[in-house]
Amino acid sequence: MPYPNEFASGESLPGLTTSRSVLEFQGAIHVKDANEQHDLPDCVNPDRSHDRITRVVAIDGSIVPTSVRNGYPGAEAALMLIAAVVLDLKAIKNPAPKWIPRPSEIRQLEDCDTIDAVLPGCNVSERERPGDSPSRFFRRTIYQTLKGSVEKDHESLLDTLTAITTNRPPQKIACPVEDCDERIIPPIGDAICPCFRKETIYQTDVLGIHERFNESGANGQVYTLAQQVTEQLTLVNILRYCEQADNPEFIRDTAFIMDGPLAVFGSAAWLHTWIQQEVKRIHCKYADKGYPGVLLIGVEKTGNFVEHLNRLDWSERDGPRQALNNGIALAPTMEYINRHIVHRPPNSNDFGRQTYYGRKILYKNRNGQHSVITTPIINESGVDKNCIDIDAFPRLGEILDIMDELSTYLYEDGFAPLVRAHAHAAIPLKSGAEILRRLFSKS
Repeated sequence: MPYPNEFASGESLPGLTTSRSVLEFQGAIHVKDANEQHDLPDCVNPDRSHDRITRVVAIDGSIVPTSVRNGYPGAEAALMLIAAVVLDLKAIKNPAPKWIPRPSEIRQLEDCDTIDAVLPGCNVSERERPGDSPSRFFRRTIYQTLKGSVEKDHESLLDTLTAITTNRPPQKIACPVEDCDERIIPPIGDAICPCFRKETIYQTDVLGIHERFNESGANGQVYTLAQQVTEQLTLVNILRYCEQADNPEFIRDTAFIMDGPLAVFGSAAWLHTWIQQEVKRIHCKYADKGYPGVLLIGVEKTGNFVEHLNRLDWSERDGPRQALNNGIALAPTMEYINRHIVHRPPNSNDFGRQTYYGRKILYKNRNGQHSVITTPIINESGVDKNCIDIDAFPRLGEILDIMDELSTYLYEDGFAPLVRAHAHAAIPLKSGAEILRRLFSKS
């Protein structure tokens, strides 16, 4: 590591350019031609213009970490905010095909609920427990945060986690104390490890979020994982709330939208299986009664799939966004993904098998904007990642209609529900840091 304000002089370059490791690596690496011409993914053409959706529930979250002054070097904490925004579409739908709603019109027709938390980081312990460790404080904070709920008089996020994982075979987890070798089945609520420290084991420890907690440095990765898990449990919590309201028309008429893919990453990736099963259960409950089931989508704004769609829509003669027709929906199979998007050898395990509970669609909407969306896996057609039957993508025609109707030119490839969800969830960096500084100045 360099000293502050010390920059590389270049003295290392002559030796590096002739080093054996560099030369061998250059000789072995497989290079893909970015301009290589290949067949497009197969098109999917679902029926359109069902015009059933009258409301949207969009979920987004944000994290603002900042250093705090409490006498210890590197002390930090983070503000986390998760927003669930409900948009009433009845008043903003317009038959004009090129019409796109103004943000001011959408703001007047929305409602929002939030979940927020202050996540402790390195060198931050609880005021009422001065002998406590920062990692224990972090674990307890996650537990208390998930005991919150989006809707009053409805189950907490922790209740949701318990409900959807009831049938999961017991999985022992390690006691968080470094010098304890005990492995314990996570409790419902909390329990005490039999070790000499009598460590409290929280139900949320099973998520493993705390395992990457850094007691001597930044915890950005841990905060992001906490945000991701809270967002995903918020989605399932809302779906269960709608189900318990016993109003099939509400489910039929509502689009549920996640910022990002339908997936869970990191130590909590195992949760994706149980979320998938719960979404499938609710979907099939209504589909079996003659309703269309759950309309759920994840919308990605960045990443390899977005970049790949941009490349597909590049014309050597006319430039960007000129190669594909407006309104085209492409369904990449697993074979296509492995060959052209995520470099994986033939016959390898499916991309996303351990993390995704949805399938990808690359869409250029009727206004020429790009979207990478994920639809939930709810049947055998969806499970087969090389199957592109319409059944594999539930309510896809309505999803594409929504992507057309609620696109916005406010941002490139903007999607109004996520713009509004982000507006409620986003914490201005300077303001968020000031909130945390004021909070810790009271210590």
